[in-house]
Amino acid sequence: MVKKLIPAILLLIASTMAVAQTRALNKKVNTLTVRVKDNWQFPPVIELNGNENIEIKFDFLDLNVHYFNYSIVHCNADWTPSDLSESEYLDGFNNQPIEDHRTSFNTYMNYTHYRFQIPNDNIKFKLSGNYLVKIYENNDPENLIATACFSLYERQVNIYPTIKTSTDIDYRKAHQQLDLRIDTRSYSIRSPQLEMKIMVNQNNRTDNEVRLNAPTSTLSTGLIFEHVPNLIFEAGNEFRRFEMVTHRYNGLNVEKITYSDSLYHAWLYQERSRANRSYIFDRDQDGRFYIRNSEAQDSNTEADYFIAHFSLNAESPFSNGKLYLLGEFNQYRPDPDWEILYDAVRRQYTKEIPLKQGAYNYQYIFIPDGSTKGTPAPAEGNYFETENEYMVRVYHRGPGERYDKLVGFSLVKSGE
Repeated sequence: MVKKLIPAILLLIASTMAVAQTRALNKKVNTLTVRVKDNWQFPPVIELNGNENIEIKFDFLDLNVHYFNYSIVHCNADWTPSDLSESEYLDGFNNQPIEDHRTSFNTYMNYTHYRFQIPNDNIKFKLSGNYLVKIYENNDPENLIATACFSLYERQVNIYPTIKTSTDIDYRKAHQQLDLRIDTRSYSIRSPQLEMKIMVNQNNRTDNEVRLNAPTSTLSTGLIFEHVPNLIFEAGNEFRRFEMVTHRYNGLNVEKITYSDSLYHAWLYQERSRANRSYIFDRDQDGRFYIRNSEAQDSNTEADYFIAHFSLNAESPFSNGKLYLLGEFNQYRPDPDWEILYDAVRRQYTKEIPLKQGAYNYQYIFIPDGSTKGTPAPAEGNYFETENEYMVRVYHRGPGERYDKLVGFSLVKSGE
């Protein structure tokens, strides 16, 4: 068994290094977050030389304290490592220790909570673009336990997105369409098709991310992207929500809380598909979660881990594909660990996951066989009224330059 696992682990690490992703690479790493400090509802993107910081947090599920370091790699627009040397993009010393770590207090699950911020007194950034943080144990870069991604942008171009529910494939029904106007009057781009990469995604997902480089028209004021088929997104539905902030009473959408095997279990109400039903508005957080123990002074170290039990009623399994849970808790990525399996006896999809106490958003995403792009259609439905978050990043690499500058960034929500 061990011999079989080692190649799989090495392959996972190699693929992670080829295309950077935020992910835990050790089973003891949990509740990994990469956020703008003091702004948990914003993606990990900050301005170069601005006043904000990226804060990275995670728990290591072990009674003993472990010692971790981190180093930073500059990446291209596609999240592959760039050809730059550390001295070109960093001011300071790479390979820094994570000094802020505290053990859990009064919890059934023992863990140590780690956190750090960048930039800091030891590391500052010279260039915009994408960055990968490698976190490893015992000062050994080969002993990776997690990776974290964030971006730094410059205010060189202005981005004006427009979201339409009357799309080129249906009228106020199941899709949303983006048009983009990029004002380049204060920034010189000689050949947009060769020099620019424009990345657009919905709700921070990577499986539905779109790359653009050829505008539909070019004006003296900038670039126009209109009626672009790739910028038509399934509208989906609002994220589902639940809360488990105490063991003393049932939180939002929690049917019961039990205690067994030295842990509390939160049993969510059995759910059903929301496809082919009426749209119901709900103010969600676009998939994010917030750690909270209602009886704690510091939820970072006093929030416990509950086993969350998910169940989705279905008379038969969705055919020709797999169903996954999706949210910030798994970096909006349908990994195998988050596949939710069908129980033919109970006629429902079920999943048990250890999650730290707090308030959570999530969805059920279906991946058809042979595809890497998920669809909410079978379990969530598609409704044009859905409030979705769209992120637009504009990269530029001029002639002779060796890296992709992030020269523009925009975050826009439909329905606002």
